[in-house]
Amino acid sequence: MNRGLRQPLLWFVLIGVFLFVVDARFSVDRSEIVVSVAQQERLATLWQTQTGLIASTAELSALVDSWIREEVLYREALRLGLGAADTIIRRRLVQKLGFIAESEPSEIPTTTELQAYYRDNLADYTLPVRYSFRQRYFQTIEAAEQALQQISQGRDASEFGESSMLNADYAYRSVLDLNANFGIGFADNLVGLSVGLWEGPLHSGLGFHLVQLTALHPAENSPFPSVRTQVAMDYQRARQVNAREDYIDDLMDRYTIIRESR
Repeated sequence: MNRGLRQPLLWFVLIGVFLFVVDARFSVDRSEIVVSVAQQERLATLWQTQTGLIASTAELSALVDSWIREEVLYREALRLGLGAADTIIRRRLVQKLGFIAESEPSEIPTTTELQAYYRDNLADYTLPVRYSFRQRYFQTIEAAEQALQQISQGRDASEFGESSMLNADYAYRSVLDLNANFGIGFADNLVGLSVGLWEGPLHSGLGFHLVQLTALHPAENSPFPSVRTQVAMDYQRARQVNAREDYIDDLMDRYTIIRESR
């Protein structure tokens, strides 16, 4: 036998070359992309949603080809770790996992459960203080003061006021509504007004106003039957949020968190 073949290093090299050749000739690329029937149906449905038409055989084939190319690029991007430091991709993945955690099927809540949730969150189903009033708009405080003086002497308030985009009458308006229409802080001017009297001028983000408060509606709880549908939606959402938090807590328990000092 050739003395060279007795050398361990030479044998090691020859065996390595042999294994490389065998692997190159007979190994099969295990990276597979399976275009399932379900995936094809999703592509067809997406096409119909976007175009309003049912995809033909040729169109579906083109959709599948496009999806395969996209999948190849997606997998290669993952292999290269291109998304590892991408904040947007990170957030999307976290969001999708959160949706999975929230999508666990749950039992339909009973009336007793909904009523308990309603009582525990009564503030969410309480109508705020609301105001009903008439108003007359003026660009200057002087014009408003002169009009108020004449109204106080018996003139009809409808004879006064300048043209604007505002309504002459408002009913059942909350503080949020009034601040949206007249500017922040306007609703504070209505506190303490007497019902039935023309008062002012009250300043707003638009100018000056004479106001006659016609009714003050105190805060009141909405009866459970009238808000049951909303309570059920809120209850379900709260349960989803709790499920998400429980899922995250369970995952957190699987990790050892190390906070390095800065």
